[in-house]
Amino acid sequence: MKLETKVGAFFIASVCIFGWLILKTEKTQIFNKTPKRAYYAVFAQAAGLPKQSKVRMAGVEVGRVLDIRLDNGLALVTFTVDDVIKVYSDATASLANIGILGEKYIDLNPGNPTQKEAPAGARLTSIVGVGMDAIMESIGKITRDIEGITYSLNASMGGEHGKAAMDEVIENLRSLAAELKAAAEENHASFNRSMANIETITKDLREHLPILAKQLGDIGNNLSAMIDENRPEISGFVTDARKLAQGFQASSDDLRGIMDKLNKGEGTLGKLLTDDATIDKLNTGIDSLTEMLAGFKSMDMTLDMNAAAWSGRGGSGRVGLGIILAPTKDYWYSLEFASTPDGKISDETQMITMIDPLTGLKTEYPFSFRTVKAEQTFAVSAEFNKRLGKYLVVHAGIIDGVGGGGAEFRAHRDRFRIGALAYDFTKRDDKENPRYKAIASYEFWKGVYAQAGVQDIANKELRSYFFGGGIRWKDDDLKKLVGLAGAAK
Repeated sequence: MKLETKVGAFFIASVCIFGWLILKTEKTQIFNKTPKRAYYAVFAQAAGLPKQSKVRMAGVEVGRVLDIRLDNGLALVTFTVDDVIKVYSDATASLANIGILGEKYIDLNPGNPTQKEAPAGARLTSIVGVGMDAIMESIGKITRDIEGITYSLNASMGGEHGKAAMDEVIENLRSLAAELKAAAEENHASFNRSMANIETITKDLREHLPILAKQLGDIGNNLSAMIDENRPEISGFVTDARKLAQGFQASSDDLRGIMDKLNKGEGTLGKLLTDDATIDKLNTGIDSLTEMLAGFKSMDMTLDMNAAAWSGRGGSGRVGLGIILAPTKDYWYSLEFASTPDGKISDETQMITMIDPLTGLKTEYPFSFRTVKAEQTFAVSAEFNKRLGKYLVVHAGIIDGVGGGGAEFRAHRDRFRIGALAYDFTKRDDKENPRYKAIASYEFWKGVYAQAGVQDIANKELRSYFFGGGIRWKDDDLKKLVGLAGAAK
């Protein structure tokens, strides 16, 4: 295995482990930013139910536990439900476990669709589920019942009385077997009659099959007679086909005459093909076009198609197509078109209604939370790139539609790249600092590369991690098309 391949494999593994540790530490949920509504329920006890526990409906996750607190000696649990799930006024919530030792979660019954929908922040009716203590108590009762049944069987079947009872059961089984044997002997004659009926049916088939074969033969003879009757029409069709072939032959003769005139130089097109002066002018024009395209031919053109999945953007990702024009190896121009999931922060507040279990009075209090919504935007980047030395590349220009620049370290013939960007220096309410991006990539096989990085490092609420890859390749055909377009102008 080549050294570059080993380095690439180690780099990809390190990036994956680094990203996994970050996501586990930050408890970041990737591709799971569905709008949610908050509800709450009151339980006698919520032991073993931590925050961020799952809310399931029919075994499928539809939300998360936000808060657990003590309220008048009871556990008040606030949780969210995906906005696409309809929750009705008679909905119920209960505590359940996955298996015997599995995690504890909230089992949501959305209620009857004929009822009106429960508003966000409403209290749902809580029901008592089957806990481990109740299960163990039930198992204990079953064990005691089995012991009682065993004791009763031992008392009934033990001793001489029990032996006599078993002998009586065996004797009854023998009597039943004898009766079944007698019934089979009585029905033997009926079975023989059924076999005789099957033989009669087979005999009838043997007699009627020759008749059926004769009828099929008559059908074949009728088809032959029908063809004979329509033979003149078939002959007419063949005659028409022959005339069509003769027409094609005449057209071929006319085309041959036209080609002879062209070869003799007759007509405008013939002179164009045979006149030496015209041919010289065409050659001169071709030479001029060749000189015009010579400079463009020495320029390298590279295409870069890439995609990455971003965390915290509701399942959205970035897709880009870049074009790199390099007149020399020391500097080049890059142009990229991309669809980017730009994040926008919004503050939301919901009123949660609580009912005092002692007085029955309703109390409302605000519940505020912040969400990051992804807005897929189309952005254009155009940069000038300059190599300083062997490993350092600096670039500046337009990045995602705004001004910025950055630097990049390259090694292993530009297959390993790691760098940083700074752009969008304007301030807004949800973005106090400029945007800084760190990105690393490694080309591990014939232009195919993997990439990973961090977006909006200085803005915590908008910070996002991304992982993806792409492919780079040189396209000489596209370069020719661009050169011809320039020549046409």
